[in-house]
Amino acid sequence: MNRQPPSRAVVDPAHRASSLPAKLTSRSPNRRRSIPTVTPGRHLCPSGLALSSPDDFSGTGGLLVTRSAGTQPEEPVESAAGTPRDVARFGALEVPVFRNYFYATIISNIGSWMQILAQGWLILQLTNSPFYLGLVGLVRAVPTIGLSLVGGVLADRFSRTRILMVTQAGMALSSLVIALLTVSGLITVWHLLVISFVSSVFFAVDNPTRQALVPDLVGRDRLTSAIGLNSAAWNAAAIIGPSIAGILIAAVSISGAFFLNAASYIPVLIAVAIIPPLERRAPTSRSMIRQLSEGLGYIRSDRAIWGILLLIAVPSIAARPYTQMMPVFARDILGLGATGFGVLMAASGIGALAGALITASLGGFTRRGWLLILVTIALGVSLLAFSQSTWIIASIGLVIVVGGTSTLMMSLANTLLQGIVPDTMRGRVMSVYTLIAGGLMPLGSMILGSLGEFIGVPLAVGLGGVITTIVALVFVRSLDDVRGVR
Repeated sequence: MNRQPPSRAVVDPAHRASSLPAKLTSRSPNRRRSIPTVTPGRHLCPSGLALSSPDDFSGTGGLLVTRSAGTQPEEPVESAAGTPRDVARFGALEVPVFRNYFYATIISNIGSWMQILAQGWLILQLTNSPFYLGLVGLVRAVPTIGLSLVGGVLADRFSRTRILMVTQAGMALSSLVIALLTVSGLITVWHLLVISFVSSVFFAVDNPTRQALVPDLVGRDRLTSAIGLNSAAWNAAAIIGPSIAGILIAAVSISGAFFLNAASYIPVLIAVAIIPPLERRAPTSRSMIRQLSEGLGYIRSDRAIWGILLLIAVPSIAARPYTQMMPVFARDILGLGATGFGVLMAASGIGALAGALITASLGGFTRRGWLLILVTIALGVSLLAFSQSTWIIASIGLVIVVGGTSTLMMSLANTLLQGIVPDTMRGRVMSVYTLIAGGLMPLGSMILGSLGEFIGVPLAVGLGGVITTIVALVFVRSLDDVRGVR
């Protein structure tokens, strides 16, 4: 058995295939499809494309990675015939199974954002302490850090849809338990800590699986569109969910937000259940430890991949956890109630939605590595300005920019990674992305919360903005592998 890491091949841009698994798309039987032939030792990704690192994936969802001097390109992989049709800007919605999944996630995401706001407000009511806001983040980080890599291996070994059925059901049950404890008046901060831990165990497996599933559904030519749309769904919900939750808390009760979130998982469970079986490509005969080691070794061997991961790791600790401190900014800095808190969170969601839509519309934009660095700088600067604002209008405007740049940064990193990683490694690489996005952010929340107790939340958050800006500026002068990713 060949145990070498998967090699990468170059795709001739004139012969890129626009194929998807036959069960996932409805096309006319008379439409000709291009099927590439692959030289020995090369691997095909789910969309029928030979995996590429150095050369042209310049269409929608395609990437160009400029390697260091001396790296010779391989011979192009020839395709049978034909040229793929142009992919629409939001072409992922042309795939019926992805479209169903996408609309279901919008509903679920609205519920998730309702719970995010409601839980933060509930913790502040129960404890009156920013420390506990950060502590909940730390509790959530422990399973994410400890299990995300395992989740990535599972996503490469087993059915991704079956994994999602289990994880989504587990998170729905966690929300229902919080709702029942809240409506009964028995809820304590320790209940929230324990349930947050359990829910994060499911999330640690769920997130890398969802990240790895997207290319299975849409193929590589629609990948940028799909990632941007998924991010847009999350961030559109960031506008709607907090607004509904803020009104619901003020007018009815906080428990309603938790009940609605539990119910919002049902559409996703249905959408995932009707996805046709998908082929698994990673060999399951090897041990999980060996596969995990191979994945980490693959990341270490590719400067572009670990450079992207490093670039987003620092703001995931220092900048992105600002959302955990938003209850403090709303109540103590700006003098707002629950409704005003919802408006502030919705403003962040408006910016995040704009960032997601920008990602979805990038198409053939070829300087995405540079854009990732510049957006990270903008995130740090705008966060510093927001942290020092005491005027509600300015704060709303600045938090829109913070939300937009934060989302654009993560979406760009996601797109770049998905486009240069082979399918056999995708679950493991994206599990590291999940560890950074979902594990380091709660850890950063704990750090910000602890610092906030001693030096004040505005100064702690502003310091995170400064650190983010400095690290991104370092990337301007170094790591040309990241700057060269297109």
